Amino acid sequence: MNNTQLKEMINEIKKAPRIYYPSEFWKKLNKIHNKQLMHAGFDNFKRSVTVHYFNWKILMIIRHQLSPILSELMKGNFAPIFNSRFLNPRSKIRSYVTSFNYISAFIYKIYVAFLNDYVYRKDKLKLLDRIEEPLIGNPFIINYKNKSISQDLCNSVHEFYSISENINLLKLKNIAELGAGYGRLAYIFLNTLSKTSYCIIDIPPALLISQEYLSKVFPKEKIFFFRPFSSFEEIKEEFEAARIRFIMAHQIEYLPKKYFNLTISISTLHEMTRKQISNYIKQINRLTNGYFYNKQWIRSYAKDNSYIREDEYPIPKNWHTIYQHPHPIQRLFFEALYEI
Repeated sequence: MNNTQLKEMINEIKKAPRIYYPSEFWKKLNKIHNKQLMHAGFDNFKRSVTVHYFNWKILMIIRHQLSPILSELMKGNFAPIFNSRFLNPRSKIRSYVTSFNYISAFIYKIYVAFLNDYVYRKDKLKLLDRIEEPLIGNPFIINYKNKSISQDLCNSVHEFYSISENINLLKLKNIAELGAGYGRLAYIFLNTLSKTSYCIIDIPPALLISQEYLSKVFPKEKIFFFRPFSSFEEIKEEFEAARIRFIMAHQIEYLPKKYFNLTISISTLHEMTRKQISNYIKQINRLTNGYFYNKQWIRSYAKDNSYIREDEYPIPKNWHTIYQHPHPIQRLFFEALYEI
């Protein structure tokens, strides 16, 4: 990890308006993530910090993500039980990372294989056949049908279709994601849409993780790396020449109106205060000329926003709801797509 740039990012937060400071929920998570990165390093981040992003442990899988398994079993599909193999369930590092015992490894590898088949049924572009999980970050890899798959890869491909099935992909020139984790969904979009740019808006250490990760996964792409700036004109030429862009949360205020064709927020808004949620939705409305995809807990786990519910998000009246429903995989989440 680039500790110098991490310090620069942290210093930049201190200069930002308070509305962009991490919520109490994220202050606590950031302390955990910083310890994990310190002890396990960037080389193992897919076994540490990603557990708090979207790479769920066994308990959360059993609690609200069994739909793919049940759906496939009802179709008579038993292949995941017998034909999947967990390549690397344990880690050499004993603390600050996730490892699996025999039973949990067996459940996990079956779940991921079932999830793969569930997503594959709607995979019209055959993304799961041609895109594999990068080994950067030491991910948990399942070998199934002669492919290397992961929970994150399957979830990201499903999210890609949840968005793309309802819009014209050819119109997506500039995409932004608010709180992108390590960039798992950006990896799918950038692999699939060769003429589309992707801007990640986040706070450290997540922003630094996604920046280091995607710059390694796409070494030939032009990248706008995070740096302090005070106006869009200051960075306009370099920003627009880059296909992958990284900025701090408060820097969205410097971007021009209606700059993005698609803005995405997955498991981020529900971790903020209500004032922060309102501010980000206001910024999304200002910056987006096209669509907004929103995927959050039906009822938040964050005390900061009094456990905000699905129907309490301040969605502007000018947004047209294309759909809003419980997520078919993570049943305690809802997903919605709006046209702006």
